[in-house]
Amino acid sequence: MNSSFFNNDIIIHNQVVKSIAYGYNFEKDFEISDCDINFNLLRHKEKIRDFKVQLFLELENFKILVEGHYEVSENINEENIDEHVKFAGLATLIPFLRYSIYTITSTTNEKGVHLPLINLQELIKNHIQKNKEEEEKQKQKPTRKKKKSSTKKK
Repeated sequence: MNSSFFNNDIIIHNQVVKSIAYGYNFEKDFEISDCDINFNLLRHKEKIRDFKVQLFLELENFKILVEGHYEVSENINEENIDEHVKFAGLATLIPFLRYSIYTITSTTNEKGVHLPLINLQELIKNHIQKNKEEEEKQKQKPTRKKKKSSTKKK
């Protein structure tokens, strides 16, 4: 298929639900507004154009991890690979996450929970900020020096 509507720079090998935990609470309505969402970008050790993107969503009574496996074509420069995979991976995983949540919750009393739209730029910006804060914490941790063991000769 050769069309300007399609882009073959990133190939989706698969997308899967890696884990899910759902504890239905009869006392409380399903609340999606108070959630924690995060992602990881995993690069293959040997194949620099092979990636996995993981997307986590956690609520009080619902946790899900979805993962996509992607390959970047030679058309993308090596220095731009991470940004392309991050954006394309999340752009394709978020609808998969939304569909998975709806499908799983549609068999409960919730009758299907719709995940609201996610601001992809804000998600990436928050992820970058969180990583910077973690790096700063690591730099500020005092490093322990090993004590030299002393051996006395008799």
